[in-house]
Amino acid sequence: MSRPDRQEILPPETSGPAVDGSHSSLDASVAEAAADLAAYRTAVNQQAIVAVTDRAGRITAVNGLFCRISQYSRSELIGQSHNILNSSYHPRSFFKGMWRQIGSGMVWRGDICNRAKDGSIYWVDTTIVPKLGHNGRSIGYVSIRYDITARKTAEAALVTENQRRHDVEALLHDIIEAVPNGIAACDANGRLILFNTAFQDCYPLARQAIHEGALFEDVLREATQNGQFVLPADSEASKAAFIAARLKEFQRPGRRFVQHLTDGRWLQVQERLSQSGYVVGVRTDVSELKQAERQIKHQAERDALTGLYNRRAILEQLARVLNVSRTSEKVGALIIVDLDGFKAINDSYGHDAGDQLLVALAGRLKATVRQSDVVARLGGDEFALIIQNLNAAQDVQRIAEALLRSLSQQVKLGRRLVIPSASLGVAIYPQDGNTPKELLKNADLALYKAKDRGRATYVVCSPELREGKLRRASMIKALQTAMARGLIEMALQPLVKAGTAEHVGFEALVRWRTQHRDVPPPELISLAEEAGLVVQLGYYIIDRSLKALKDLMDLGLNPGRIAINAAADQLRQPDFSQRLNELIARHGLLPRDVEVEITEGVILARSSARIATTLQELHDTGVSIALDDFGTGYASLSHLKQFPIDSLKIDQSFVRGMTSDNDDSVIARTVISLAHSLGMSVVAEGVETEEQFRFLSNYGCDFIQGYLIGAPMFPDAAKAYLIKASNRACLWPPPVASARSAAGRRG
Repeated sequence: MSRPDRQEILPPETSGPAVDGSHSSLDASVAEAAADLAAYRTAVNQQAIVAVTDRAGRITAVNGLFCRISQYSRSELIGQSHNILNSSYHPRSFFKGMWRQIGSGMVWRGDICNRAKDGSIYWVDTTIVPKLGHNGRSIGYVSIRYDITARKTAEAALVTENQRRHDVEALLHDIIEAVPNGIAACDANGRLILFNTAFQDCYPLARQAIHEGALFEDVLREATQNGQFVLPADSEASKAAFIAARLKEFQRPGRRFVQHLTDGRWLQVQERLSQSGYVVGVRTDVSELKQAERQIKHQAERDALTGLYNRRAILEQLARVLNVSRTSEKVGALIIVDLDGFKAINDSYGHDAGDQLLVALAGRLKATVRQSDVVARLGGDEFALIIQNLNAAQDVQRIAEALLRSLSQQVKLGRRLVIPSASLGVAIYPQDGNTPKELLKNADLALYKAKDRGRATYVVCSPELREGKLRRASMIKALQTAMARGLIEMALQPLVKAGTAEHVGFEALVRWRTQHRDVPPPELISLAEEAGLVVQLGYYIIDRSLKALKDLMDLGLNPGRIAINAAADQLRQPDFSQRLNELIARHGLLPRDVEVEITEGVILARSSARIATTLQELHDTGVSIALDDFGTGYASLSHLKQFPIDSLKIDQSFVRGMTSDNDDSVIARTVISLAHSLGMSVVAEGVETEEQFRFLSNYGCDFIQGYLIGAPMFPDAAKAYLIKASNRACLWPPPVASARSAAGRRG
């Protein structure tokens, strides 16, 4: 050891020359004690930051480590108070408490934030001990400090600090008691030779077995038998397996691992084999960290509103379940649940009520299935369930029916009672898929079919459905080709005044004839939506419709106003109003020549606020707005106020039964009265008999549309229709179409 190191702190005083006789033994003892003290001082100087102050707190001595970390030289420090290192981090009360404690002769320990000469901050774990004179009174203070900056700035610093403290435990046995973590050392035979109180506190159920000389294996068995550790199962076999695995870890130390205790704590265990052959271990309580990890994991895989698994988590669960199912004869199912009419509830009662409904139905889903099954919220109003370990595929039907019954029970939202409903799509594994992606695709396919069947039902995926999906893909490809080649056609259906049958306009309808059949418009629109072509198709029909209207005008005819149907995807576009008016102007028409028809589904669609803005922009330019198929969906009076609606179209389902069904008659009269009260006109669709015509005229309906007036016709037929109409004062009695042409077939 170099001499400068020995002189960092005042060296021990040497004794005078030895005298013979009885003092020889005493002198030898004193010399030995002085040598021991010198060795201790030298060891401390090597490992600790040491300073000595007088009673007033002025520095009288420091070691090299003190100078190194503070960046001050010894001459700059001697005679100064510790204020030279004050970082202003601690309040004055902190130091007052410290001085009060050491002034009373007690040892003080705490963490202090200091500032080095270059302004950098460092932290030290400080122990201050009174230095006593010959009379037993304090004549100054000795402080031993340890750099704990890393512990303050990094998660692993606490373990590093404990390891650093372990390096000096052979010299200063009492220091390990100040360490809050459990420290233990075992010899080559696995016997405890050193441990602190914190180590005993780590395993309270094995405290009696922890003593010097005890075998590590005995302590482990005592703790395990007394239930100290969380095990996979409460069985002797599970305990034996845990003990065997733990002993293997102990015999080959080096890997860091975590122990979960039954009292809820988590201990990080780090064991190392020292050069002298001792197994030294440190136990750190990382419960808060584990709780934080669990919270982060919970937030990452759980839906914040319902507490169910989220989409990402259920995909992981599904992958795990499918992997297990490969070696099992059991079957399972993925069920996708979609709430019917949820947006209407949100719009009618508010989003808080919608959230309340989602939480209530999430609880019902969990209560309906087994605890081993997985329930998740995919997003919005869509849920998913993984049903595991079923004996037969037929069991899924029973579960689906139970889910529908549970979900259809009324729910109280504030002071209101609502009766929800849902549609279910079911895919059974392994027959419907061996991967999460494939199974989700087939469950979605079944859900789509359930919605198509009228909702509030379930559909199990089948080969027929999958074949239908392939056919649908083929149809989408054909639609893309047809649009590229301009093979999509446009038909016009006339609209007349009620009572007089005077022509007032046309509704533009899309038509598509393939080599094999005429594709119904609803199917065509559905295909376009799935292919992402609905906006392109919409502009295509708009352009054709405006051209047809202008061509009829140029012939000197009076075609009236043209009504075009707009999809939600079109109306969501911020520039739709501008583009439509540009097309109107390009064809030499005026905004009043055009009416935009929307369905209840459009105003209930997502981004309804954007849609309402677009419709208002169109209305402000002079384009009129009509609400089609009124009464068939979930639209309410609040929607009629929210959107600039000029006219309501009574759906043909009410018109058809109006003359024979009193309920349909009442609905028709009510819609007419409601519309007029709100300043709107009324159009009746699907009028096919003179009796319906007279009925609607008598009740004050404004306009009539249907096969009684005229079937949808291509532009050339519309020209002939208008010429014939212009040669008559009116069209009453209206001409009943004797045959329905290809253009006249409606989906």
